Amino acid sequence: MDTRQEIEYVLASWALGYDERDVPRMVDCFTPDANMTLVIGDEVIPLVGRDEVIGHMTEHHGIQKDQRRHVVTNVVIEPEAEAGVRQVTSYLTLLVTENGELRLQATGVYRDRFVKTDIGWRIAERHLTLDVHY
Repeated sequence: MDTRQEIEYVLASWALGYDERDVPRMVDCFTPDANMTLVIGDEVIPLVGRDEVIGHMTEHHGIQKDQRRHVVTNVVIEPEAEAGVRQVTSYLTLLVTENGELRLQATGVYRDRFVKTDIGWRIAERHLTLDVHY
């Protein structure tokens, strides 16, 4: 796979892992020291380290009784500014099915810093800004 394919694979793999509640798949998308910032309106939630990032995501699995589908599109991979690092911007569209009804739950922008590791490109930093609070 080339760089674009590998990065898009990681983005899609994370979305599939979240939606299917496949925690090992989710974990594999991030570096061990990965950080995330989640911005929802005026609320900023910093998450430090992969365990905290994944923990925040899996905490929501317990309260979400719907079926989520994270759709990641408009992937822009910036030219390499530093060896082994790529800045990646993409859109999130979150669709939810519940009680036989489909609805748009959220939209937002991912701003990720990918790093090349021994096992391929992985997310080292993720900044997610949601367009509205949900």
